[in-house]
Amino acid sequence: MGESKAEWWRHGRSAMLSALFRVLGSLLGGVIMFAVWLIAVLARMPRPPVPPSFAVTLTAPVVTAAGFGLGMLVAERLTQRRQGGVCGAFLWSLAGGTVGTLVMFPFGGMLVGFGLFGLGTAALLIREVLGQRNCARCPTRAAPDGRRGRC
Repeated sequence: MGESKAEWWRHGRSAMLSALFRVLGSLLGGVIMFAVWLIAVLARMPRPPVPPSFAVTLTAPVVTAAGFGLGMLVAERLTQRRQGGVCGAFLWSLAGGTVGTLVMFPFGGMLVGFGLFGLGTAALLIREVLGQRNCARCPTRAAPDGRRGRC
């Protein structure tokens, strides 16, 4: 006949937990790549330290978005769910991270990390929510009883 509400709720909860795990894995990858970028920038900085230039600061979203994408790849492999892959996570976090960098740079070059991670992670959360909503409309993933929404 169909699933009970308890079975449907259990599936919905596990789908949201795996989405949260993918976002957290992606965030971890972004943090690691940002740390590598920051070490490289600080190592090349002249003495006494000066704030990084705007051009150097704009490389941070690209490097961090690559980390977000690689973290998403690892998290998708661990959860055994393929949603958008490295390209999707890279583009969404690049867009969010760039906007966050541009918003926070006037307040100080070293504050861009807050905007970078805040809006980059928010963009990935939006991506995951849209992926869950689009999954409900996907006819190729319908269950044998005709219900949809189980990606």
